[in-house]
Amino acid sequence: MPPPRATDLLDAWDAGLHSSSARRALLLLATARPDPIDQLAAMPLGQVAAELLRLHASLFGPTLVCLADCRSCGTVVESEVDVAQLTSLDTGRTLADQAAPLVVTEGDVDVEFRLPTSADLVTLAGDVPSAASALAHAIVIRASRQGRDVSFADLPARVNAALERCVVEHDPLARIELQMTCPQCGSTWTEWLQVGEFVWSEVSNLAERLLGDVARLAYAFGWREADILAMSASRRQHYLAMLPS
Repeated sequence: MPPPRATDLLDAWDAGLHSSSARRALLLLATARPDPIDQLAAMPLGQVAAELLRLHASLFGPTLVCLADCRSCGTVVESEVDVAQLTSLDTGRTLADQAAPLVVTEGDVDVEFRLPTSADLVTLAGDVPSAASALAHAIVIRASRQGRDVSFADLPARVNAALERCVVEHDPLARIELQMTCPQCGSTWTEWLQVGEFVWSEVSNLAERLLGDVARLAYAFGWREADILAMSASRRQHYLAMLPS
């Protein structure tokens, strides 16, 4: 994936400053894909994660460097993640695939469902306490016991657990868990990699650096922002190197 233009990244960053995490992920994805944003929002969450990981690789290289505090001793633990290895898990489901319902059976209960999408998360934004239950409710198409319809509210907890497992099975990048080990105390634990927030944070840092570069060059040479951003990164750096420190 070729990296997006600097001006497109800045526009996405500016538009997403006061948006939800799900909306930010879509804005970033739109810098790398020509599809309408409502079509991007209909993609399974794992596919969105895979595309964001590829976007990150095009901007920052093939490795994610993840930091987490040890839950036992507080040591900052670093974990490197190979993007290509993660994205190889992408199922590559198309929108046509997404339209075809999936089925999970638990005991005498059958549940038809679809995979969750960014559109679902955008709808749920702000409803954090009940988000998991609301998301599960949103993706269930039909539930039945021995052929008779049952409401989502009447499904036992074991069915909801089986539904969650089946979603991850069909869309493995929808939830990425990293196994962490503390080199200081030897503790091990699982950390959830929230791809959208991770990539947004990295892009935010890049955007702020770009704005700093634009400010310096505009002040020194009187150039417009659009002209500065249209330059290649290497050319901008050459001009910046000419300025007094």
